[in-house]
Formats: sequence, C-alpha cells, structure tokens
Amino acid sequence: MDKRSQDKENKKDMEDVFLTSYNSLIPRNRIIFGAPGTGKSYTLNNDLQQLLGENNEDQYERVTFHPDYLYANFVGTYKPVMFDDSFENLTEAEKDILSVLTDKNKSAQEKYDLLYDKFKDGGLTRLPLLLGLYTDGDFTTRKAEGTAAVDNTVGRNHGKAISKYGNALRQYGKAMRQYVNLYKPESRKKDISYEYVPGPFMRVLVKALKNAMSDNPRPFVLLIEEINRANVAAVFGDIFQLLDRDSDGVSEYKIATTNDMRRYLSEQLGVQESKLESIKIPNNMFIWATMNIADQGVFPMDTAFKRRWDFTYLGIDDNDYALHGKYVMLSDNKTQKVEWNKLRKAINKFLADCKINEDKQLGPYFLSKDIIIPEQGDEINREKFISAFKNKVIMYLFEDAAKQKRSELFKGCSNDSTRYSQICKEFEQKGVRIFNRDIVSGCDIEDVGSKNDSSDN
Repeated sequence: MDKRSQDKENKKDMEDVFLTSYNSLIPRNRIIFGAPGTGKSYTLNNDLQQLLGENNEDQYERVTFHPDYLYANFVGTYKPVMFDDSFENLTEAEKDILSVLTDKNKSAQEKYDLLYDKFKDGGLTRLPLLLGLYTDGDFTTRKAEGTAAVDNTVGRNHGKAISKYGNALRQYGKAMRQYVNLYKPESRKKDISYEYVPGPFMRVLVKALKNAMSDNPRPFVLLIEEINRANVAAVFGDIFQLLDRDSDGVSEYKIATTNDMRRYLSEQLGVQESKLESIKIPNNMFIWATMNIADQGVFPMDTAFKRRWDFTYLGIDDNDYALHGKYVMLSDNKTQKVEWNKLRKAINKFLADCKINEDKQLGPYFLSKDIIIPEQGDEINREKFISAFKNKVIMYLFEDAAKQKRSELFKGCSNDSTRYSQICKEFEQKGVRIFNRDIVSGCDIEDVGSKNDSSDN
C-alpha cells in the first residue's frame, strides 16, 4: 500500500478528507434576504429538503443569532459542566461490585470471595483496600492462581516496594473511609468540571468531516437565522477565513486550530492531533443564512464578509400566488370583503410613494400562513386576522415603517391617529377605512350585505 492510501486508510490525510466526491452546484455559503414576511426561512427550508432529502434530521443544525451571541457560542469553548456521579451512571459491572460491597448481610470474607473472580485478572491487589473502605470484618486473601497469600491476612501482591505494608492495607481502607465519598445507590453526587463544549459550527463541521471519511459523502448544513442580529465579525472570528471556497467547495485557506479545538477534533474524528494543526471546511458542508435588513438593532456587515457569500434577494411580491383570492370580512357589521394580498400591496404602494424603502414594506407572509391561508375555502378567520393585524401590521407600521407618516397613513381615523390603541379600536369598527383613501381605493374593497354571526369561521 502506498503512503497516500495508507494515510487515508488511517484517516490521517486530511486534505483528502476535505475534498470529497460529493458534487453540487448549489452555493456553499448563501444568504437569503428581503423585506419582512417575504418567506426567507420558508424558502431556505424548502431548499434544505431538496438538498438533503428525507430523514435528514442528523444532517443539519439551526441557530439564531442575537446581539449577545459570541464566537464561544458559535464555535466552542471550555465551559463548566455538571458531572453527574450518580448510581445510574455506573456500568452494570460496577453496579454488581457495589451491590456486593454494600450488602450488610454478607461477611467480609464472603464479599472477598464473591469479588475475587472479578478482580483476579487485574486489580486483585486493590481488593483488600477496597473492602477496607466498606467493612470492619477480617478476611483472608488469595493469589491470582487461587493459592493462599503469603500473609494470608491481607494480600501483599503490590510489588516489592510496598510488600512490607501488606498487613496494613485493610486498616488503610478503614482509616480512609471517613474521607472518601462512597458510592451508594441513593447518592446523587454532582460536581463541576470543565470540558470543551462545541458550538453549532463545530458540531456540523465534525459531522461533515466524519461523513467525508466514509465512502458515501453526504451534504451537511448549518442554518443561521437572522445572521445580522449579531456582530458577525466577532462571532465568526478566524472562521471568516474559511469562508473563501475554491471551485470544488473546499476552503481555499486553512486556519490554525487551538489546543482545545484540536483535542476535541482528534477525539471525535479518531485522527492524531498532529494532523489537525490546521483545518478547512470540507466541500460537503454548507452554511446558509437569512438576513432581514429592515429590522431595528441589526449589525452592519463589511464588504469583505459579504463577498464570501452568495446573496439571494426575495422580492416584496415573490411567492404570493397562494394568497390569491383569500379574503376576510372586516368592519363592525362585516360588510367589507377584503383580500389580504391586495390590502398589503396597497399599503406598500403608499409607503413607496412616501419614499420608504422596499425593505420596510410588507411581504406576503408578514402574517403567518396559518392565519392568511384557510384550511378550507377562501375565507380567512375574521377574529384571528383582526387580532394579528392589530398586533403585527398596525404595530409595525405605527412603530417602525411609517413612524414619520402616521397622520397620513391612518388618515381615515376620526380621532387621534397618533395613539396606537385608538387606531386599533377604530380598525375593529371601520376596517381598512382607517387608512389613507389611496390605500382604501387600492385594495378593491367589495361591499357586501351584513353577514350574521353564523357565517363566521
């Protein structure tokens, strides 16, 4: 076997691991962005299903960025963890030994004889000390071949250096007992320990690399929701360098691994640490994200970061075909037959005429699909729609998108249009007529006769 074949067989040639036989024309680093409600997450999920197929839960992980999200959360770091030292965490063999040691109905000699077979292939010299921790009784010991020990009181097979202390081993066990936190079935001892805790990036990377070592490489995806809600330069850190991909989809440049990262990767991949002094992103790992540039409190992205991604823009009216013909009955006497999609577009036109950017306008699914797409028929549930419209649409327009145009936007309100509560109250009574007349005329209201309550969804 030549050196290259041997290295790959031993999972040592990481360059071969990074470049798998998996091929795809789909971008590895991808950001979908657009106005709120344009279906960014929905589109990403559909594309995910097409890429991974069915039964793919182990092939992707989803994370949502927020202002306090850090590199340690994303990649990994040492953290304090609770170490559960309880009885349930023992192996079956350890539980059997413990049950013998704690059996009050057995003498010390009976315990020794029962445990002899378990310890004679290794650890027989430690058995007297162990019994000394649990019992005050006397017992005689045997050698591994079954003959009586020279001392015949306590085994002395501890090596020449400590053979003269053989008689005292049981006494040492007794003396130490008060200082040792012994296992008991009812104990629930928990300690704090520190260990490397991987973040979502590292977890997906490990899965992708493990799979890359197999003969059947598959794609693995890290999904990042709201990527610009965190400071991406701080979150990605040196991982930023790995985002440059070559024509095969492998990171063009390596980054050096830290000691803790290298140790973790070595344990997970079964690769010598010396082969993991630097890493790349393999070509079977995808990083996809959504970005909402309209929201308050988002962080800017620098040009160097942006150029490492393929951006897909979802237009304000993309994917609205499922909304055509879906209507709701508004006003207090339920005489306004209004299509949500037409109302949304009329509001957007007004915002555009006011020089408000498209990314502040309303996407088709600004309200959730389970509200605006009925399970049966075309009529939207009135109560659910009114509640969602007040709490989401009016609130968003009032507090964000049209904050400087409230009086013009809500010109149909007969009372104070600068009070959110008053606008909501009038919406329940007047429906879309709370808005500017251009919006009212643009949404093609169909006035129908008064409907009785029995016709409601």
